Amino acid sequence: MEQITPTNKNKIKVIVLVIALLIVAGVAAAFFIPSQEERIQNYKEQKREEKIQEKVNQTEGNVSEENNGSSSGDTTGETVSGSVSFGEDYTVATEKDIVYATVNGMSLKIDIYTPIGVTGATPAVLYIHGGGFHGGSKNGVADDSVMLAKHGIASVAIDYRLSGTAVFPAPLHDVKGVARYVKAHASEYNINPDALFTLGESAGGVLASLMGVTEGNTALEGTVGGNTGYNSNIAGVINISGSYVASIVDTMSSGIQNAISSETGCSPVPSTACESTYEALSPETYINAGDSPFLILHGDKDRSVPTIQATTLDTKLGAVGVASDVYVASDLAHVGGLLSRYLTQVISFINTNS
Repeated sequence: MEQITPTNKNKIKVIVLVIALLIVAGVAAAFFIPSQEERIQNYKEQKREEKIQEKVNQTEGNVSEENNGSSSGDTTGETVSGSVSFGEDYTVATEKDIVYATVNGMSLKIDIYTPIGVTGATPAVLYIHGGGFHGGSKNGVADDSVMLAKHGIASVAIDYRLSGTAVFPAPLHDVKGVARYVKAHASEYNINPDALFTLGESAGGVLASLMGVTEGNTALEGTVGGNTGYNSNIAGVINISGSYVASIVDTMSSGIQNAISSETGCSPVPSTACESTYEALSPETYINAGDSPFLILHGDKDRSVPTIQATTLDTKLGAVGVASDVYVASDLAHVGGLLSRYLTQVISFINTNS
């Protein structure tokens, strides 16, 4: 038998050490080095992300091309016409809590946001907040009003009577009263009275739409705030998550149906007993040729007002020759993010119809 000499002992130690290192390396590989299956999965994930990013880039390019008239995709700072700009070119002046009317002792107020330093009168939006006709206030649209004014579009944020105080057509009378007030005071705020638009979210979108389809309807004009020497006609409607087609009201969520019920006094909705009552709140009822143009923005994940409401309203407007465009964001829900997502389209719409 061979003797274990010091030299052999050293060899054995080296062999044991090498084996130990190989074992450690194997364990580490098991934990930290992806298996073949994992590498395949990682590759697939990487390719999937690349495809998603490619689609995003294509979408952004298409939007820029559609609205900018070129494939450069650069609209920053590009003036459209007059004061309107794709870039945030202006600082903003704000005048708050202007009383436009007093009804039964209740002061109705607006906030006006105007761009500073423009040459010529600016277009303006009457910004109508949402809240199911029973909540919300002009304060909820302050940030977006500032954003619009930075782009050269004045914004008039409106408080109107809610269903706890008065029911339809009271809020429509209020908004029409604001339109007349703004026209009567247009020179004070450097606003172009012929470039007045309504912009409404949710319930505010219903009122914004009604403004576009009831021009000249004396029964719905009202006299809130006076200034009856002026009309309440508008240049266009921007409807955000506020389409209400009464003939398919059963597609709405129960919460929206209840809000319509509270605003009209008809219960339940839908109902054959008082159908004409809740139909009176629907823009569908008044659509005819010659109505103001519409820009409809909607989120496909909206569970309160389903997309079919927006697309049906667009179809009914188009059927009588009213100019209407509808944009549906596949990843957005009710109201949130739609104005900023489609700001380029909003600016172009206002520019085209001013």
